[in-house]
Amino acid sequence: MNIVPQPLFPSLVWSTVFDDREAFNRKMLELAYRMREQDPAGVQNTNENGWQSPNILQNLEEFAEMNLRITQVCERIAESQNFNPNLVFQLQAWVNISPPGASNKVHYHANCHFSGVYYISLDAPDCGSIYFRDPRVASRMMTYPTSAPTEFTASELSMRAEEGRMYVFPGWLEHGVDVNRSKSDRVGISFNVLASPRLAS
Repeated sequence: MNIVPQPLFPSLVWSTVFDDREAFNRKMLELAYRMREQDPAGVQNTNENGWQSPNILQNLEEFAEMNLRITQVCERIAESQNFNPNLVFQLQAWVNISPPGASNKVHYHANCHFSGVYYISLDAPDCGSIYFRDPRVASRMMTYPTSAPTEFTASELSMRAEEGRMYVFPGWLEHGVDVNRSKSDRVGISFNVLASPRLAS
């Protein structure tokens, strides 16, 4: 008897690693710490014991290369998912600096098609993984009696942080970041991307 699974409504997380990450990350790390020096208070959202910049990287010329890379990755993903042509990808991005002991509470991002994070600097493997919560709310009514979780039975799944790696996921997918248990800052850039119809000129 052949039993064939058919995935329905899968939750996708896309990932890529930049080839020039070492040189690129050195530049991004300098800019990230400079932003914190200029605005030590930052903003408080989901970050616990960490520092977050306002959502302004998309307006800063020094982050133009980072903004371009985020947009290009999201455009490629959108094309693979048959998004309409002639869309404008509107970006919001911000810096996260999470020292030892810092984490991010579970949350989702409203009013965007894609969210994501790009890792600039971290001390693996104890810096804290990003984790995702099962979006199938009804599945929380009953757990599966398994000896080990699978992508189907798990209520949460983690993906490890890695310097130079970008994760992109639907804005509605609940996620959080584990406590940084390393001795160094975990530094990254988070973002939201909204694909909107291009206005006729």
